[in-house]
Amino acid sequence: MFASIYARSLSKIYQGQDDSQRLVNLAFTFSPLVEQTSVDTVVCDIEGEEVLFQDSFRDEGSGWLYRLGDQITKCAHLEGLKVNVAIAANPDTAIHAARAIDEVTVILAGEESKRLANLSLDLLDYSLAAIDPTRAEEIRETFKLWGLHTFGDLARLPLPGVSQRLGQKGVRLQQLAQGRSCRYLVVLQLPVTFQQSLELEHPVEALEPLSFILSRLLNQLCANLNAHALATNELHVQLNLENRTSHERILTLPVPMRNSKTFLRLCLLDLESHPPQAAITKVFISAEPTEPRLLQNGLFIPSAPEPERLELTLARLAKLVGEENVGSPELLDTHRPDAFRMKRFAITTAGKRRNSNRQSAIDHRQYIVGFRRFRPLLPAQVVTVGDQPIRITARKSVSSDAVQGKIVRSSGPWRASGDWWCADVWARDEWDVAVNDANTKTQILCRIIHELTSEQWFVEGIYD
Repeated sequence: MFASIYARSLSKIYQGQDDSQRLVNLAFTFSPLVEQTSVDTVVCDIEGEEVLFQDSFRDEGSGWLYRLGDQITKCAHLEGLKVNVAIAANPDTAIHAARAIDEVTVILAGEESKRLANLSLDLLDYSLAAIDPTRAEEIRETFKLWGLHTFGDLARLPLPGVSQRLGQKGVRLQQLAQGRSCRYLVVLQLPVTFQQSLELEHPVEALEPLSFILSRLLNQLCANLNAHALATNELHVQLNLENRTSHERILTLPVPMRNSKTFLRLCLLDLESHPPQAAITKVFISAEPTEPRLLQNGLFIPSAPEPERLELTLARLAKLVGEENVGSPELLDTHRPDAFRMKRFAITTAGKRRNSNRQSAIDHRQYIVGFRRFRPLLPAQVVTVGDQPIRITARKSVSSDAVQGKIVRSSGPWRASGDWWCADVWARDEWDVAVNDANTKTQILCRIIHELTSEQWFVEGIYD
């Protein structure tokens, strides 16, 4: 059995998609199988609902159908909708009856043609026969020329004549007028949401009892993801606190996952690093669904660490040394020396590059010069004449690194500056100098820096 609900005043009083959605929600209240044929009409499968609306097991008549229709009407009134409800053995009959007859209508099996016979042919829904509006207007004019005014007029026409003149579309229209159409519902698929929440009876402060709650919600969330063959690369955790504030955390994953144990460990590590400021009264977790990760390793490529284990390891390191100190260094696109940032560590597979200039590099190895940098920079005292450095003294108290002596040759300065619009503006002069070392009696080639913002000198490194 099928129940069709037609909103009489939806197009006049209630405007917008929200009101149409309320009609759909009303149908879902009574059945999980719902089809929306138009903005103001829905039809649902009510098979098996007699156990809910029969007065007793001996009530085998159609009384429960009327009680079901009355209940739908009452629920619609609470939603602010004025509806017609029709119940029939096939969905198309229920749709036409709901649009034409006020209040609750029940059409039993075998009575379709009789109950629809007096309906105006203008109410015939051509879209139910998969007929486009242009063709529907042509057929409607043809029916007027034939003198057809009601469903009964069309139902009584001989089938061969209708088929010869209108084809299979005309045959389907006649079946609609007779109430003999047979089809399956085009069931609405509600948008899939992956959210889990739990309101706690008593506020929770410790992390251990909270872990049991998170485990329960994450298990349900991952079960839903697995049921839809999906994964997630972003988890949203929101904790409502006793002081009427909320504590929100977003866990971004490097690859799509759906392992509840991995999610639980990541959440606990993150909450240990960023604890809430008050007791927790409600937990809400949502996931951004995405396609699962597909990976096929090559026969001759070393296997990389599993992303789940790698993510847990990075989370533990972040807890120990801080999030800003964990990741992969990335050089910034700037002239500032040693400017870099820490980005999320990710494993990348890169093929081996063949060096076509390997032989030439070996042949000219004598021209390669190494540069040994001091980290941190070695503070220095430099004597200048004019703008030219002539003597330098630099030594670390806990290291043997030392540069001390007369500068015999110098090249520079090479001036660079930047970030003048920021608070940490930088400007420096760089020199390559040759120093006659007073201790080793040898000549040292090094690079010295003059920081113009602080007026300090440093030795950046030594050429080997």
